[in-house]
Amino acid sequence: MRPQTLGFQDVTQPKTKRTAGSISPTVDFKSRQSIFPTALFAAATLSAAFLIFLVQPMVGKRLLPWFGGGPGVWSLCLMFYQSALFLGYAYAHGLIHFISEKWQWVIHAFIVGLTLCLLPVLPGELWRPNATGDPSGAILLMLIANVALPFMALAATGPLLQAWFARSQPHRSPYPLYAVSNLGSMLAVFAFPIAIESRWNLASTSDLWSLGFAGTAIMIVACGLISRKSHQAPPPSGRSAQAHAQTKTDQFLLWLLLPACAVILLMSITNKLCQEIASLPFLWVLPLGLYLLSFILSFSSERLYSRFFYIGLPLLTFALFFFSSSIPFFPSLNLTTSIERVWLTISIYSLVLFALCMILHGELYRLRPPVDELTKFYLSVSGGGALGGIFVGLIAPRIFSTFYEVSVGIGLAIVLTAYCLGRDSKSKIYFRGPRWRIVTVSLVAVFLLGQNCVQTLNESDHTIHRERNFFGVVRVKEVKDETGATQFRTLQHGSTLHGKQLTNPSIARRPLSYYSPFTGIGILLNPRETTKTLHIGVVGLGVGTLSTYGGQSDSFRFYEIDPAVIRIAQDDEYFTYLRDSPSEIKIIPGDARLNLQMELDSKLNQDFDILVIDAFSSDAIPLHLITREAFQLFLDHLNQSGILAVHITSRHFDLLPIIIRIGESLGLEMLSVLYDPGSARQAGLKTRWVFLSPNSEKIQSLTQKVNQQQLRISAVSDASIIVFQPDPDVPQNAPLWTDDYSSLFELLGLSSSSKPSL
Repeated sequence: MRPQTLGFQDVTQPKTKRTAGSISPTVDFKSRQSIFPTALFAAATLSAAFLIFLVQPMVGKRLLPWFGGGPGVWSLCLMFYQSALFLGYAYAHGLIHFISEKWQWVIHAFIVGLTLCLLPVLPGELWRPNATGDPSGAILLMLIANVALPFMALAATGPLLQAWFARSQPHRSPYPLYAVSNLGSMLAVFAFPIAIESRWNLASTSDLWSLGFAGTAIMIVACGLISRKSHQAPPPSGRSAQAHAQTKTDQFLLWLLLPACAVILLMSITNKLCQEIASLPFLWVLPLGLYLLSFILSFSSERLYSRFFYIGLPLLTFALFFFSSSIPFFPSLNLTTSIERVWLTISIYSLVLFALCMILHGELYRLRPPVDELTKFYLSVSGGGALGGIFVGLIAPRIFSTFYEVSVGIGLAIVLTAYCLGRDSKSKIYFRGPRWRIVTVSLVAVFLLGQNCVQTLNESDHTIHRERNFFGVVRVKEVKDETGATQFRTLQHGSTLHGKQLTNPSIARRPLSYYSPFTGIGILLNPRETTKTLHIGVVGLGVGTLSTYGGQSDSFRFYEIDPAVIRIAQDDEYFTYLRDSPSEIKIIPGDARLNLQMELDSKLNQDFDILVIDAFSSDAIPLHLITREAFQLFLDHLNQSGILAVHITSRHFDLLPIIIRIGESLGLEMLSVLYDPGSARQAGLKTRWVFLSPNSEKIQSLTQKVNQQQLRISAVSDASIIVFQPDPDVPQNAPLWTDDYSSLFELLGLSSSSKPSL
């Protein structure tokens, strides 16, 4: 079969030379007649694919605030979608091979109609969870109950329409419909963060999706009727002559392993970007869009896949990595404060993902079967994708202590590429017989294993504890002085510092990093304005540094979603802030917002004097804690003179405009305090805190304390404290984030040179 294009060309084998008499009005009329069904099949395929990939970020965004806002939520969603895609393809395969043509469209029309009765797909408030611990089971149950049937019905539509198209248009290749399907998918994944998320809330988007599903259902039924009425026997093709050259075992395994590897790369690189930057729809859909683009190009024409170019592209990228960062082979980038570094990281990971997916999907297309094995092929491809998704979503977090999936994906891609080249007689490195293929693959695998060992040793340097769970990877590291003695220990989540403590017992209680006495929170808590007992709530435990400010009669109530962080903070072998604090300490496991809401619903208002929100310094910003509804909940737990203290130090995003906008909408008094230690790094880190309160006197009093502290430290060092009281005009440039509307993507255009920024 010749390389296919999007033109749905004639696949009849011998082409006879036409004579003048062979062209008749009847033939021309039939040709014109075939335009409508072809367009209808293409439109239905495009629409079904668009809806499949629009529902993914839409539902993912609904679930994100319910389960802590971390990258693990999207990773599980991707795993579910890959598995549902496989089940949809399995249903289509069974329908085509075991059900008569007469009943195929009837059964599928019934399934689609049943799905219409179950819309909308967006989980309602009744599904909001209240459990703690690993939420994997709850997420999967929610997806199965709300999304499984619509997703499977739409997933089955692609291969069904291609089979029906081949039946009604036997002289045209159905393979371009696969490219059309992936085009619709790519349009959807980029439309959501760029055009949809910023214009409509989730409820409106869900309603539009339901309308789109109804329109697609009509087109699917019409395509089934056309196929049933115009059934013709398929023509013989060059590939079918090899017939059923009974699919070789290794070819079938490659149908599974090539797409499995591509999905491993997709999910692991998406995870990596979300861990390092933020878990936001843009970083979900960019890798997904590149993954789909590689499918579109590979399945449109063999001419668009050049082995030399796409094998050379990642090698060049790795070489640039090696010489620019001195990190062995495929590194984990350590981002800096520069936004350009963020975009560079996104670009490099995206380039590697696209190039490797082009190789994997290009080799997959070279192994495509004849048309009569179409659904078997797609079933295998989707099965491989599901296996890759299960590996990254469920297996890897339980067998790896850090994110090795990127290395595993790249290594497997190299091994599979070497094997495909070795088995292809047209390749320059073709080896006769399986022995040489095994030797080649083994050598590549040994090299990759050695590289991975080096990477593991590098990552283990000074690490005394490492733990991975649904919420990410946490590490405890020791920092030693010139004599080799341990100076202090740090807690890191991903690449972000979440606290540190000196190991010298005489000064171990000294608050460090974001919580030093010169930062905004340090000035608020020390010296104290009153001798009255303080009840302090803290969202985000870290290593428990803030508890060092407490007195004997005070109480701290920490809310922490990650059980690993709780265990480490309470382990005296690593950190002793909690043990040494004279205050009453209580730790509430689980998502802070869910717990605060349950307490409010149960009439257990905490009546905090101070509520500290310390969840935004991480790279993966939990958006559900920075909406108007979330801040209203926080205020409901404050007493009348209480203060809400929000830590917004971030390497990538300036959250101040969003905080100001929310504060203005709630009628709060606000104060922003930016502390820069200058050359005195031992005095803390560059840190920004924002304080909000319905009590203007509290904010005025805090402002005076900050100004006094500024005079004291400026007299003895180059450190500085910048006080910023928001101008009423500033929030006009920022959107008001709500539970239904928020977009970190917008923050890239909200920076202002007129105000201090970290």
